[in-house]
Amino acid sequence: MSPRNAKLLATGLLLLAALAALAWLTRRTDAADFVRSGIAFFRQAGPLPFFAAMALLPAVGFPLSPFTVAAGPVFGPTMGVGPVILAALVAVAVNVALSYWIAGRLLRPWVERFVVWLGYRLPEIRGDSAWGAALVVRIVPGPPFFLQSYLLGLARVPFVVYMCVSTLVPSAYVIGIVLFGDAFARGDRSAMIGAGALILVAGGAIHQLRRRWSAKKPPTENAPTKALPPAT
Repeated sequence: MSPRNAKLLATGLLLLAALAALAWLTRRTDAADFVRSGIAFFRQAGPLPFFAAMALLPAVGFPLSPFTVAAGPVFGPTMGVGPVILAALVAVAVNVALSYWIAGRLLRPWVERFVVWLGYRLPEIRGDSAWGAALVVRIVPGPPFFLQSYLLGLARVPFVVYMCVSTLVPSAYVIGIVLFGDAFARGDRSAMIGAGALILVAGGAIHQLRRRWSAKKPPTENAPTKALPPAT
């Protein structure tokens, strides 16, 4: 076995061990109860701590969706649905900016050393390809939202491109979910139908983008690929 393959095998075994440990911990503790209790704590603290937590915690892996679901029914009756939507969108923007900084400033030097140790180099996405790469990472299902941000930050996608795509793509979902939660709390069926339609339209648009991107891909069935180019 070549030294590079030996390093890749060792890395894979370590990742499998980490996943097994995570699965064991998940069985021992109810993750869903932990998330619900955390959301309840910040909800009781008021809108400022709630939206501050919505901006900060998802950058380190805390789910974003429970905040989005809870924002409308909890704060809509007191703040108004418009300010709640604005606060949620600002929280998402702060979250993706913070995740970009964590990935580019804190994590990239360590990840770069590790990748070079494996015999590769960490790519940088610049120029016209940045828009397409950022859009693909955001619309293709797979990594959680915070990991998508980390991937784009590690690849050094230009910050303006990153922020535009990372805030616009989830904004329709955020607006639709907040509107639906507020309408549900008020018992307004018409508003619930409208919010549901917005969510479906957003999902349909993202699905069409995925299809168009897949149609543009060249066939690669027999072509060998590598995740990263070799280090030089």
